[in-house]
Amino acid sequence: MIKLHHAIKLLFTLFMAGDVSAQAWVQIGGSEITHFNFERVGQIISPTPDMNGPGPYYTCLVDMNDVEEFPFEYALYFSTDHVGAGSGIWLYVCNGIPSVAEHWKSYDQAVHDGDFDYLESKPAQNPIFVDTTQGSSTETPHANVIDGTVYMTYHNAHVGEHGSQSTILSTSPDGVNFSRINGDQDSVILHQERSGYEHTGYFRWGPNPFAGVAYDYVGYSLYGGGKNFRSAMWGSNNAIDWDLVEVFIPTEGYAVEGDNILIWHQLDPNTITSIGNGEYIAITTGGNRASGAEARIVEAYEIFLADDGKTMTRQSRKIMAQGVAGADDEEEVAEPTTIRIGDTWHMIYVGVKNGGGVNTVLGATGKLNMNAPVSQPLP
Repeated sequence: MIKLHHAIKLLFTLFMAGDVSAQAWVQIGGSEITHFNFERVGQIISPTPDMNGPGPYYTCLVDMNDVEEFPFEYALYFSTDHVGAGSGIWLYVCNGIPSVAEHWKSYDQAVHDGDFDYLESKPAQNPIFVDTTQGSSTETPHANVIDGTVYMTYHNAHVGEHGSQSTILSTSPDGVNFSRINGDQDSVILHQERSGYEHTGYFRWGPNPFAGVAYDYVGYSLYGGGKNFRSAMWGSNNAIDWDLVEVFIPTEGYAVEGDNILIWHQLDPNTITSIGNGEYIAITTGGNRASGAEARIVEAYEIFLADDGKTMTRQSRKIMAQGVAGADDEEEVAEPTTIRIGDTWHMIYVGVKNGGGVNTVLGATGKLNMNAPVSQPLP
């Protein structure tokens, strides 16, 4: 049996000679060589009957240390999964390592324990926020703290003249009480070129890490719905006014294995990291092309990007596959969201099983190996 260091040396020699396939980098002696390396730690939040539908959906893990008086280190915002009138934004809170289930409790429990007694007014229970001013079915939150204020984007369906699944912005000085950015006026912030059907939900965004992008914030969203969906990159200098930067048309088999596609709008902005030479690595997901009730395959990948934030430079590599049969993530490893503490990355993601019928919030911990070999360049 070939020793690991000899295998690595052999592959490096082949790579320098331009004679090794992308897949050869993924598998050596039964172990993956990737930059990000994660291990599952199990359930963080299980679905509860009052969540309705499959359960928690589109998690966003946020460091809350810059929010004045907020009594917890971390917040997890998420929505329910396509339940219409029962939708809304939920909040769980954490003190301590966020990949440890025992460190989390629901907003409801926190209110019961008196943790938010310092607020004169607050939601009585989860969901903490439902936007009924423009459209309905409030879903897919993503939040960042800017100058002590929580900026949270989400999408609503049937938003009047905008059409379906438009992204809206609300803010909060305390992380609990949210108000639409323009009050009763139009608060949609992402605008699709084709008016009347702005399918721009599932937005994930953060401070701009890319040297070649001339915006303070960047983000990625869905762009048009249905089975032949696209994704889009956006840029902003104030997290309120957003410009369309690029529209991506996913291509089967390009930079992901098999006939799967890259899911740009599940990219986790917190993971975007420079690896030198004008290249960046990030975590997103890849899977099959599906919509509605079609069966999905969703798995976590590390991807390589140029400094423009939109050009893929290398073959992507799978970092977390579907779970074993019967596991909470046997069908999907979806919507990864991370926090780095020291040199350890703590990932929260949504696992799916039972034909898309049960969603569970799961955890993983990992490291970023900056010395890992890069994958094969893309044409």
